[in-house]
Amino acid sequence: MGTIDNKTASMDIRQLTYFQAVAAELHFNKAAQKLNIAQPALSRQVKSLEEELGVLLLDRDQRNVALTPAGAYLRDATGPLLEQLSAIAHKVRQVADGLEGEIRIGYTGSCVNTVLPLLLPVLNQRFPLIQTYLSEMTSATQLEAIKARHLDIGILRNPPAHPLLASLPVWKEPFYLVLPLGHPLTKARFKSLTQVSTEKFILPPKHDGELYHEHILGICEEAGVHPLIAHESTHGHTIVKLVQTGLGISILPQTFQKLYAHSVKFLPIPHTERQAELTAVWLREHHNTTLERLLSIVREHASNEH
Repeated sequence: MGTIDNKTASMDIRQLTYFQAVAAELHFNKAAQKLNIAQPALSRQVKSLEEELGVLLLDRDQRNVALTPAGAYLRDATGPLLEQLSAIAHKVRQVADGLEGEIRIGYTGSCVNTVLPLLLPVLNQRFPLIQTYLSEMTSATQLEAIKARHLDIGILRNPPAHPLLASLPVWKEPFYLVLPLGHPLTKARFKSLTQVSTEKFILPPKHDGELYHEHILGICEEAGVHPLIAHESTHGHTIVKLVQTGLGISILPQTFQKLYAHSVKFLPIPHTERQAELTAVWLREHHNTTLERLLSIVREHASNEH
């Protein structure tokens, strides 16, 4: 395995930058003005580079400066390297300032029709160099992924409080009763959940979000109904499909009405102030400055909602 020549290793970026300026101008005074340094200091740096390499890079006299063959080679070989280093330095600053980088976002299925279309276009417009990676996940899975730093932020339903996590509600909407299209109950006739108290319910499981699960059960309990849960699913889209096939009825956020009004019936639930919430959740102690750019937009959206 080869070894690195000490002379090669001793070259530094400043010396090469100064040499490139002289090689471009072939005039020490003009190069010094371009670099905004004193001409004697520039001459010393170039001379030091020649001594460290043990070669003559420039032929100069009182009137003229010319590149030697070695100098011409060094100019051509190091020019692209210096440009690459400059680009890397610029990108490092961009990443450090949160202007460039990536954000890993988890979300529940309904977010693609609620929160994400509001947040992501603004993020892309303001910070086009930020790359987002989206993963549809259940609420419980998102919480674990955030704690394990596999996600930077999650948007989920009614998360429990946790000392490691910060959160901010970003969407609120009412709950609707979901029925098969052929169900005899209509909006005009729907007065209370007691009218469907004997029917089978299809609801999200408790393990995917205890508070969200309790929210839905609370709506039933307020009406004096103890729902018979025949099926459970973590995905609202699946619940809608099961209702459509006649396997039961359900309670879902209003957003699903916009998507499935043609396949199932949605009725607003009377006498309840409970609402479905979507909440952004992230680690309090994180090191992703790019995430802060998204959080600024999340906070703007939340303040506008309220």
